[in-house]
Amino acid sequence: MKKPHFFLICFLAVAMFAVSATNTSAQETMTNDEVISLSKAGLNPSLIVGKIRTSKTNFDLSTDSLIKLKQAGVSDDIVAAMLEAKSGKTVSAATSANSTGAASVGALGDPNDPMAKHNYGIYLYEEKDGVRKMTPLKANVSAQNRTGGMFTSSLTYGIGKVKIKSNLPGRNADLQLKATMPTFYFYLDITSGGLNTASGVPSDPKEFTLVRFNQRSDNREVTIGKANAFGAKGGLSDEYVVQFKTEELGNGIFKITPAAELKKGEYGFYLVNSGNSNTSAGVGSKFFDFGVNMTP
Repeated sequence: MKKPHFFLICFLAVAMFAVSATNTSAQETMTNDEVISLSKAGLNPSLIVGKIRTSKTNFDLSTDSLIKLKQAGVSDDIVAAMLEAKSGKTVSAATSANSTGAASVGALGDPNDPMAKHNYGIYLYEEKDGVRKMTPLKANVSAQNRTGGMFTSSLTYGIGKVKIKSNLPGRNADLQLKATMPTFYFYLDITSGGLNTASGVPSDPKEFTLVRFNQRSDNREVTIGKANAFGAKGGLSDEYVVQFKTEELGNGIFKITPAAELKKGEYGFYLVNSGNSNTSAGVGSKFFDFGVNMTP
């Protein structure tokens, strides 16, 4: 074989290999699953960030997907790089998923990112046309109670029931929702270990009960105690209690959703251990209230 032909064949072979490698690289697209796989494999985050910045990407960065990334152990720097690849804008790790605690002292993250730092409390989460919004629920405290019913010993030998009811002022809460399946995020103090000695802030959503109020002309009420001639019983009546689902996201963050669609009405997350030490009194009970007023 003549040398010119030999060099020509080698050149063509090298060129074809380069084109093939380029095509393979161009066809490779990084996704959320690949990022999770690389993170779980123990690769240094800086290497994964470098691969993100030099690869074609197709990331799903919806709220639910960001939560899954966090739960899978993907670091904040990697999530920030994914956000940069998606938006083309520089994003710092401080505004991506929080890795040091939801409500620790220091600079807060994006106020509309449920996985960023927030002050302790309950927040309503809404997303419309890709725009996220988080609204804190304000605590409303019962300043009075009401007693309903009476003992009817002359007719029922004292078995008639008396109901003690906790009241909130106003027929409607200030916060009114259209959604029947709203999403809430609780930012609680898990450092207290359930003892509430570190900050006095609840540490678990189980310390709350979602209730549906009975609306009156100028207030809202729930029954928090019953009594008859034989004794008294504290605690919320079952007809007022609304079941909800809890998803723990780590670092004191909990995602809360109703177990079933809410009906039109007035609701509130009742902090069970709040209020007067006499449970049946109900004065001082704390409710994070809202209303559901969907369009018929």
